[in-house]
Amino acid sequence: MIYIEKFQAFVPSEEQPSPNVAFVPMLTRRRLSLLSKMVVFVSNAVSKDLPPCKVTFASQYGEISQQLKISDNLLQTGNVSPAHFSLSVFNASIANATILEKNTAGYSAVFSGKDAFRTGLMDCAAALEAGSEKERIFIFADEKIPETYAPVAGIPYPNAYCALALRLSTEKSDGSIELDLSPIAGNFETAADEAMEFIRTRLPA
Repeated sequence: MIYIEKFQAFVPSEEQPSPNVAFVPMLTRRRLSLLSKMVVFVSNAVSKDLPPCKVTFASQYGEISQQLKISDNLLQTGNVSPAHFSLSVFNASIANATILEKNTAGYSAVFSGKDAFRTGLMDCAAALEAGSEKERIFIFADEKIPETYAPVAGIPYPNAYCALALRLSTEKSDGSIELDLSPIAGNFETAADEAMEFIRTRLPA
């Protein structure tokens, strides 16, 4: 059995379009994209004051807004800033989170298109079922794709977007929730749609 020890979700809204990451140093905070802010926020919520453990990160689009900035700058100037490039790679958000938390246990990044939520969660669960770890964190996150990509994205715009962190364990404790790995009902157009359905139907309100 696998249990959810802690969880944290963030779904942007008009009232709160971005999570509160005041705990991040100002110089670092200014450089974070919305995706990275969401990942840092949910990761901190399930990691603070607890021993570090490995992380599985999953996303359908990764740092797509940062990538667009890089592409625009490349077209305009012919140059790419190494610092800006490092913030645009797929795993930049989870790298930022683990650096801020001083978590050296390691992480894996899963990219499998619109199946990213499901396959990322299965990757995390498989690592625990293998018996070499007792705890692992699963994080899924996607941000709204830039409007520039809307005509070619193949999904309704604006797309669903959110972040979710689950601290998973093979040992049951008071207040833990058994992880339900059965398929989630629905025909999901994006990985974030599936993540939001998981939040709605499989986590306490």
